[in-house]
Amino acid sequence: MAGRGHLQMVADYFWLQVIQATGSAQKAEEYRDVYGYADLTTDLDPKFAFVYPFAAGVLPTNLGRETWVNTEQSTRLLRKGLPLFPDDLEMNVLLAYNLSTYHQQYKEAAQVLEHASKLPGAPAYLPALATRLYAQSGEVNAGLALARSLADSAEDPATRETFLQRIRDLELEAELRRVDAAIGEYRQQFGVAPPDVDTLLWLGFLDPPPQDPQGGGFVIGYDERSYSETQNRRLEIFTPYDRGYQWNR
Repeated sequence: MAGRGHLQMVADYFWLQVIQATGSAQKAEEYRDVYGYADLTTDLDPKFAFVYPFAAGVLPTNLGRETWVNTEQSTRLLRKGLPLFPDDLEMNVLLAYNLSTYHQQYKEAAQVLEHASKLPGAPAYLPALATRLYAQSGEVNAGLALARSLADSAEDPATRETFLQRIRDLELEAELRRVDAAIGEYRQQFGVAPPDVDTLLWLGFLDPPPQDPQGGGFVIGYDERSYSETQNRRLEIFTPYDRGYQWNR
């Protein structure tokens, strides 16, 4: 009540508390205090733009073996700030990172990165990363639409070829997912994975046969997932076998 006429000064005071809490924090619960101060600071002064990405960046805490806490609070701050600063590149990238790494919300992460990739100063890798996240989410068609748009609008041959290759990668990923579905149906019926793709074709689990845009054949890996002979890994950022999630640019 006493500070009602001096909200900017009071917000500055609690911003200092954010900094002090960050500097003194060592345990997860101490880092969580940063959220309380940052939330209050941005309640007092919602236009205090720097607070959102700063606090959101320091809040996530690794307890070991990639067990992260305070991630919900970090994401909550970013969601609070972005409606006020929708074109803040740092906040958009941080939110996409949180959504994909901590929350496995790949489709929304892709949408956020697609928006971020169009902002001034956006790193050149963001559009390609957005298409990978669309593939990760299962929204291959959305990734294809973005890649085709980027290829059509590319201003130089090298950039155009980059996105034409991504289109081929996404088309291949769509076929690999179709083979994966057939593997799942075979496993459900026989209790084991099929020995090879030819077995799936012979027994009618794949119709029509899968086509690799780059002319390769299909194999079933040790992990009982499908792969192409022309591409040694899937178009994914995170796989079911990753333990430490990393961004693959």
